[in-house]
Amino acid sequence: MIDIAAILASEKAITVITGIVTFIIGILIIKRLEKVFERGFRRSMPKGMAKSVSRLTYYGMVFLVSLIALDAGGFKIESLLLAGGVMGVAIGFASKTTVSNLISGLFLYVDRPFDIGDSVDFEGVGGTVQDITPLSTRITTWDGPMVRVPNETVFNSNIKNFKKVVVRRFEYKIGVSYDSNIDTAMKTIEKVLQDEPYVLKEPAVSVFMSNMLDSSIEITVKAWTPASKNYSVKTQILKKFYDALTKAKIEIPYPQMDVHLRK
Repeated sequence: MIDIAAILASEKAITVITGIVTFIIGILIIKRLEKVFERGFRRSMPKGMAKSVSRLTYYGMVFLVSLIALDAGGFKIESLLLAGGVMGVAIGFASKTTVSNLISGLFLYVDRPFDIGDSVDFEGVGGTVQDITPLSTRITTWDGPMVRVPNETVFNSNIKNFKKVVVRRFEYKIGVSYDSNIDTAMKTIEKVLQDEPYVLKEPAVSVFMSNMLDSSIEITVKAWTPASKNYSVKTQILKKFYDALTKAKIEIPYPQMDVHLRK
């Protein structure tokens, strides 16, 4: 007499073994693919982001292989997918900020507004980019500390990248006395700019009378420098303006008020 139960049991065992073998083979293949993906990602991504994205790809492939193995093993995956979908929605709501940062990190990678080593400003947070991860961007600020900025904040900010440009402009507004000769004052300022080796001839400098204030006449100064020299020139040239104007006997007034008394 044929033992139906034994046959069914053996067939079920073979199906389960098939599922297990499928899972093991799939994992071995994925292990090899993970290293290939990481090397590929590193060619176009920062090291930290490449490693994280390759791990996310790895877990995604593990999930897919698990579903294939369960199906090969005779399990009904429809109910598992339904339960996984409900759990995924719950996890999605719980980790909304994390998912938003992850997606923003991918958008930053596609858009590439900056790279590691660039000098940037994210609406008041300025410094040098040290690392770009899937969830955050780390920068060393101008005064030293390292700051972790969530990718969502970075992506939604007005990003200033100071390294992507070749030249930069600086601007000063200088007040001189109403008793001063304005032409002489402007020529004195222009002479300082001409003598400064890192002030560019093109684009040309601009020195002009821009306002008549209560206590002074305002002269606006605009000049361009190589981007790498902009900060040093801007911080040093103001004293040169002061020394040159003082030598030319151009008065730089302070706010004052004349009071006239009548009987």
